[in-house]
Amino acid sequence: MDMTLTPEHEAFREEVRAWLRDAMPPKIKKKAEAWEDFDPEESQQWHRVLAEKGWAAPHWPEEYGGTGWDATRRFIFQEEMVKANAPTLSPFGLAMVGPLIIQFGTEEQKERFLPKILSGEELWCQGYSEPNAGSDLASLQLKAERDGDEYVLNGQKTWTSAAQYADWIVLLVRTIGDGNKQERITFLLADVKNTPGVTVKPFLTLGGTPAFCDTYFENARVPQENRVGPEGGGWGMAKALLGHERT
Repeated sequence: MDMTLTPEHEAFREEVRAWLRDAMPPKIKKKAEAWEDFDPEESQQWHRVLAEKGWAAPHWPEEYGGTGWDATRRFIFQEEMVKANAPTLSPFGLAMVGPLIIQFGTEEQKERFLPKILSGEELWCQGYSEPNAGSDLASLQLKAERDGDEYVLNGQKTWTSAAQYADWIVLLVRTIGDGNKQERITFLLADVKNTPGVTVKPFLTLGGTPAFCDTYFENARVPQENRVGPEGGGWGMAKALLGHERT
């Protein structure tokens, strides 16, 4: 296989490299040059810079704000971002939830969520693991019971990365129904900051960083319109999301 880049791709690399030199805010640039770590606020600032340029989600379809780049350009862009030590953007919205909503969401969900994921206005986290449902995720017990047009949630998620900074959480929940345990899982989107009954408690890793959280739900109400896919179809949504995360 010939891995030689075309002149057009080499020109694109120079365009990206030059833009990165000029676009990086002074404080971020100074930390990047020193190979220091970035805090969440700095990563969000960089997200906004990329979004203004139209480069926040290179892998999204153009109709939803993607770049239309081929795979080689996406690789070059990522390579130059790493070489410049640019802040890493949170993957939950851009790489996981956004692509899933593009693939399976309703038009209303696309209009509501995608623009704010793309702009960095709303941050996301992932609510999959539970104290007794990690490697055996299908054993999750966070209950979601229907009450009118809402689901009432009771239970706990754990190892919820960056939940203390997030505006929204993507959830796998246990709904009432027949079938095996995978067939009774539903996929929901929940407002972390503005839903009564949701409590986020960070805890320290062995390295002393607050990277993870326990997230509790006590009679927390989530509209049914925030369900992605059919009720009981959450296992398929979860696998699709992980597919986007891995690729």
